[in-house]
Amino acid sequence: MSVKTKETANSRLSNLITEADYGKMYGKGGAFIITPITDGRSFTREMFSEEQQMFADAALEYAVKRMKPLKDELKVLNKDLTLEILKEWGDNGFLGVDIPEEYGGSALDKTTAAMVTDFLAFSECSSIMVTLGAHSGIGTLPIVWYGDESQKKKYLPKIASGEWLACYALTEPNAGSDALNGETTACLNDAKTHYILNGQKIYITNGSWAKVCVTFAKIDGKMTSFIVDKDCDGWVIGAEEKKMGIKGSSTSTIFFENCKVPVENMLGEIGEGGHIALNVLYAGRWKLGFSSAAGCKTAMKIAYDFASERKQFSRSILDFSMLQNKFSRMIVKTWESDTINYATTGSIDFLVSKLDDSHKDYYKNVQKIIEDHAIEASLCKVIGSEALAFCADEGVQIFGGAGFIEEYPAAALYRDERINRIFEGTNEINRLLISGTFLKKAILEELPIRDAIFEKQSSFISDTSSFNDSDIQIEAKAVEYSRAIMLNTFHNLVNVYGQDLKNEQWVLEPFANIVISFSKMYFGFLRYNQLENGSNRDKTLPILKYSVSRNFDKVVQLSKEIYNNVLSKINKSSIEYSNSLFDEINSFDCKVDTISLKKSIYEEFSKNGKYYLV
Repeated sequence: MSVKTKETANSRLSNLITEADYGKMYGKGGAFIITPITDGRSFTREMFSEEQQMFADAALEYAVKRMKPLKDELKVLNKDLTLEILKEWGDNGFLGVDIPEEYGGSALDKTTAAMVTDFLAFSECSSIMVTLGAHSGIGTLPIVWYGDESQKKKYLPKIASGEWLACYALTEPNAGSDALNGETTACLNDAKTHYILNGQKIYITNGSWAKVCVTFAKIDGKMTSFIVDKDCDGWVIGAEEKKMGIKGSSTSTIFFENCKVPVENMLGEIGEGGHIALNVLYAGRWKLGFSSAAGCKTAMKIAYDFASERKQFSRSILDFSMLQNKFSRMIVKTWESDTINYATTGSIDFLVSKLDDSHKDYYKNVQKIIEDHAIEASLCKVIGSEALAFCADEGVQIFGGAGFIEEYPAAALYRDERINRIFEGTNEINRLLISGTFLKKAILEELPIRDAIFEKQSSFISDTSSFNDSDIQIEAKAVEYSRAIMLNTFHNLVNVYGQDLKNEQWVLEPFANIVISFSKMYFGFLRYNQLENGSNRDKTLPILKYSVSRNFDKVVQLSKEIYNNVLSKINKSSIEYSNSLFDEINSFDCKVDTISLKKSIYEEFSKNGKYYLV
């Protein structure tokens, strides 16, 4: 089934909920930090439009019927088969979701574009999903966003069709996380017809197979982006890397040895390369969140199928409670990842849908919206990749000895998932981005964080009495208490460190973890609260309760850790306020029967034999 169908971006969200319902802050990156749950809304997978559901169904059908039978062949390097599948993806419209129609794409909304990653990942073909991510994401978006008309006409149709495979070459031997410190240079030749590139890029996905490469080099010390293609002399491909996992994807070094790149292949302007490099990574991060969540669902399915056939002590191992506990926790972590993923793309789509796509600055404005969601992008990446790490590890444990044997699927999944905590900026870097962007938004007053802090100092929590559902009153208060804790912790940190806070990693990491746990509660609560009465709402309630309970405890614990560190450095009024906040929290009864909740979660899971909230 072809999915080359133009859709109005997030039309269902726009139709169901007016802008007034969200307030002026909806769609603003980081708005969840300051928006009370009584005013908050978010896009969820339960809100798919008819067109989006059709797209999802088509991608899932292709993944299961066409790709899954090939999973063993795609676990090893198989260039011909990979490129064949890539061409099929192009024919079905999967590669052109971010590419304008006039260049062979379908220019779908960001939510639908991300669905490619979500639903094709059910193929259980981790390696080719990595190939897809590098090609249609970070390898394509720089040309869509920054390319001139001639560049778009030349490259995008071939990328959208799968005729040409794309890659993105940024990392260098001495520039990994510090990617903008690369040493590759570009000098204009005497005839002023070509830039001569010299340097090397390492760990490049699709490196040995690509025919189009978006790369970066310095012109007189100014980071600049270029499109290097198969016709450029001096583009030399190194040997394939021997990797721990994702062994079926191409990863190699690319050498630029007096590489002649036509001047017309400069992407954007001189000195704009850093901006291009970082902006495209935001989209890569949330897409990685989608593929990670899909991997979680796969881990659960293969583990459950194995456990269903495995007997010990004359009974099915599924009868053992400790194993059931593993599945219930896997479900909660997967649900948290899924929730933040769609909340993020939904927020972006809401604002993008209001732009005039015929305006000359359309893509600049799209980039601004995406850049504004830097916190959410990092949340998608960190939450998703760490959820998958947990699920893959528990999956191996459920398999027991078989989990360590290559012929079983758990071992490959375990190896393959490990790269996700390194891809698109390590999770450590992304935690610094979460805290750093929080600080930036406060200092530049991109969000009224200072006002929110003072508001919380007059009232710890917002009025939650408007929630008629007594089942979630405790959860509503827990979310708002967590917001008060988060804002107070930030207030204390800024008072102690000021703008130097960005260099204090000992406190930035636990603060980022506070934001991560709060986001899980906040978006999880909104997702549940927006569900219509019925089976999905009933199925979701124990997941929400367990998630809020566990994350609330983490927020309190981490905030006390930071508070004890800065206690001697903050003023008397801050100490008094912090102590009064902790006193009130200590008297707040957020304790729930987590064991019973996990039992309920597993019971629903066992009825389906797989993750059931899709």
